[in-house]
Amino acid sequence: MTNKSKIMEIFTSVQGEGPYIGVKQLFIRFCGCNLQCNYCDSNNISDEFYLEFTPEELKKHISNFNLKSLHSISLTGGEPLIWSNFLKNFLPLLKEDFNSKIYLETNSTLKNDLEKIIDYVNIISADIKLPSASGIENSFAEHDEFFKMAKKYNKEIFAKIVFDENILDIEISHCLKLASKYDLPIILQPKTIENKISPDKEKILEVFNKFLKSHPNTRVIPQVHKFLGVR
Repeated sequence: MTNKSKIMEIFTSVQGEGPYIGVKQLFIRFCGCNLQCNYCDSNNISDEFYLEFTPEELKKHISNFNLKSLHSISLTGGEPLIWSNFLKNFLPLLKEDFNSKIYLETNSTLKNDLEKIIDYVNIISADIKLPSASGIENSFAEHDEFFKMAKKYNKEIFAKIVFDENILDIEISHCLKLASKYDLPIILQPKTIENKISPDKEKILEVFNKFLKSHPNTRVIPQVHKFLGVR
């Protein structure tokens, strides 16, 4: 059977989330996800219309971009790690001809799939899913195993936490335990609904200060690309 991936789109844009905000990247947005978060910004992109590539075809396609002008290649989605079997064939091909950094955006629940490609990944943007904001229950144990894997291979990794006014103190406690255990930078990302930030500024600062009390390496960064009007 041919090893092909389904990809929603491939484009260059500005990274709008996390500590690498503002850098220019090539985004490869994969179809599909193992989760269904309430706030997902890919839910309105139909899986009926997608591009299909073999590893060799995708390598040829992205060679049309000026990769030297870009900070990195972002594997995003959806959840790119559900395509780990494809990626373990594609990423070595990419490394042969290009010296691009690989930036993985993931929901951090698929540690076995991460292990298949971790040698080729440079930066990991890893979500911690809060039930109050995402609707995803009981993911903290999976995040724990994922972070353990990433740290075992000494990869650069930060935790991104999307939150709204419903965030609970017990959720904050779980996140702080993970961040302390694995020495993770925390990026708090207020939930954005139709380009409007959901929590008010008082709530944002309240949550920020709760994290800062025991974890100084915490920042609040909204989805800046939405304010810029770019993908």
